[in-house]
Amino acid sequence: MKKTVIEIYAMAVCFVAVVCLVISLGIGLYDIMEISNPAFTISSYEYKKHQSNESFIKGDCGNEKETFADKKILTDEEITRQRLASFQNLIAIERRDAFQSLTIVAIILILDIILFFIHWRIAKRARNNGTI
Repeated sequence: MKKTVIEIYAMAVCFVAVVCLVISLGIGLYDIMEISNPAFTISSYEYKKHQSNESFIKGDCGNEKETFADKKILTDEEITRQRLASFQNLIAIERRDAFQSLTIVAIILILDIILFFIHWRIAKRARNNGTI
């Protein structure tokens, strides 16, 4: 049975949709992992920076008003409090970014599924009828 141009086009779109679906699912699974365990997906640099007061003092805390000199006059308890607060803020940011990415992935998946099924039906009709 000879394939029509429409069937070939529709099947090519279905193939691209499946590839896009697989990539989106992978990104979505990573986003779900990021939401459930944001401390695991934080960059190594950020994670190491928040593990001790010394590394926190040496690293950038994300607050432009604080400088290395400001940290030197703080007590160890104050530095620890700021370090833990900074780490909680970092986790909240990581989780929020993951929710944003998961929302984008969900939109892409919905569009991808719609595109796939429309073109699958076009290919099926072209195969059965020889035309649309």
